[in-house]
Amino acid sequence: MANQHSQTGGSSAFTLIDATIEAFDQGQAASPQEGMSLLTDWFSSVKSDKKTEDLMQPMQELRDELQSGTPSNTKLGQLLNQLADLTEGKAGQVDSELQSRLTTLATALRNFAGQLSTAV
Repeated sequence: MANQHSQTGGSSAFTLIDATIEAFDQGQAASPQEGMSLLTDWFSSVKSDKKTEDLMQPMQELRDELQSGTPSNTKLGQLLNQLADLTEGKAGQVDSELQSRLTTLATALRNFAGQLSTAV
């Protein structure tokens, strides 16, 4: 399933958002490899957009944690919650269709963070 989410140059933000929501909602992003695949897509999507540059630091920290070999569920949960907060903040700055997707994405990130906090 690795790289299933890789985006082509012409794909839209909607596609990436929807793929991320689906992965978290279905629990498919539970592996570090799947998380890395999604992060790679997100880095490509937001790296040159001034409106989303504040997402880069927590995404880099999330990538580093996933690559550590023994990621901490606590740290991953904190980073996912931070990204959820930032995503929700972005939702208030966009049109209604994108706003709805970003709000759903923020909820999916928080839900997954909650699952990590209860994982053994």
